[in-house]
Amino acid sequence: MDLLQLEHFLAVVEERTFTRAAERVSRTQPAVSQSIKKLEEEIGAPLFARDIHDVSLTEAGKVLVEYARRMVRSRDDAMRELGALKNLTSGTVTIAAHESAAVYLLPAPLRNYLHRFPEIRVGIYRSRLTDIPRQVMDREVHVGFVKEEPGFHELQWVEVHADEMILIASPRHPLAARGAVQIRDLGQEHFVVHHLCNTTEQKILRLFEQHATRCHIAAELWSFENIKSFVQAEVGVAIVPRITVVQELRNGTLAQIQVPDLKIPRRTLMIYREHGYLSDSPRELIKIVRNFNWDAKVAPTRAAGPLKRRATA
Repeated sequence: MDLLQLEHFLAVVEERTFTRAAERVSRTQPAVSQSIKKLEEEIGAPLFARDIHDVSLTEAGKVLVEYARRMVRSRDDAMRELGALKNLTSGTVTIAAHESAAVYLLPAPLRNYLHRFPEIRVGIYRSRLTDIPRQVMDREVHVGFVKEEPGFHELQWVEVHADEMILIASPRHPLAARGAVQIRDLGQEHFVVHHLCNTTEQKILRLFEQHATRCHIAAELWSFENIKSFVQAEVGVAIVPRITVVQELRNGTLAQIQVPDLKIPRRTLMIYREHGYLSDSPRELIKIVRNFNWDAKVAPTRAAGPLKRRATA
């Protein structure tokens, strides 16, 4: 049996004659009769008791009618849902990102995305950088945000933001009054660092070693928001991505200390699977993020540079 036969069957049930049923489904009366006959042959029992003026359901027909309505209704519901996905009036987008991307980069483009597609549900999951490429590969999430090119050839990547590490301190800190400092001037300072930024921490430690200067780590914290609070409370100074302190630098609650030798670029890459099925909702997000004007919305003090895309064969 197929859904078209069931539609013809329901039309006869509700119209009570084959002639009116044929008009309803835009078929000829013989075509509807043949469709019902094939359905009866498949079931192995008559569905209608054909009287002179009317048709009525047999016992087999009474059993089938509710199931037929459910099946046709399910088909219609499925088509509506699929149409909603195509029109982006429903659906989900899942994102895995490291902290600075999830908290400081994504809100601005996501605001644009949700303004255009308000019915899409977006889920953002903070993950370790080492886990994000695998999550995208395994299709646990649609899109990932990382700092290094992924090792999986199946993943596409595009650089969406370029940042730098900067030294911050309380505006009341003595270093805040100086125009610039050298690495060797920081040997007596207490540093507050991020517990999960091991790669960046190692780069900073090597930089201090190159200048024969000790980097005294006073506290390891779990988030950049905690780090900013500790620095504002004068527990120590910190080296953080500029994107995490844009607002505080603007309103003067934190101060940037210029360090000419501190040249640690930090980029954010968006990764996703191009090959295979990728629905319209994540595709539209990828398009918005790739074309987003980060300089105007996020960090006007530094240009992000042109987008760079992984070349594919």
